[in-house]
Amino acid sequence: METGLYFEEYEDGWAFETESATILEDHVRAFVQLHGFKTPTYTDPAYMQAAYGGRMVPGMLVMCTAEGLVMNAGVTRRRGIFLMELTPKFKKPVYAGDTVVNCISFKSKRLTSRPDRGVVVTSHQVITNRGDIAIEYDSVRMIRTRLFKEPAEQAILCTPES
Repeated sequence: METGLYFEEYEDGWAFETESATILEDHVRAFVQLHGFKTPTYTDPAYMQAAYGGRMVPGMLVMCTAEGLVMNAGVTRRRGIFLMELTPKFKKPVYAGDTVVNCISFKSKRLTSRPDRGVVVTSHQVITNRGDIAIEYDSVRMIRTRLFKEPAEQAILCTPES
């Protein structure tokens, strides 16, 4: 999508499936290092194989990947004001090398006290290449209505060098 949906465009029956993304071993390694997930579950290959049958992907990395798929698809591009809430339920493990897709469906909406924005709730299922539902979650986002006016661009004031 070049631009996302306005509040008014969300309606019963609306659904969207994102493109897929494969979560690689390198992604897991970088995430674990960056965020300090330094436990045998994520750092000890022998333990991972014995306990889990392979390298599990941290649930939060899967969640970030799922939301990245929403962003890359443009569902909220130039229409989303901000993300208000996510309610993930982690159902099944994802392993390094798995591919996921995010299946989105409309759940509800309401206008705010300002007529240029509303709150939209969508339901998500993050599904692996094995057909497992890895994560189910609702997202609550503030979305622009068609009445939203773009703020005027502000000039950047540069001060000359002395």
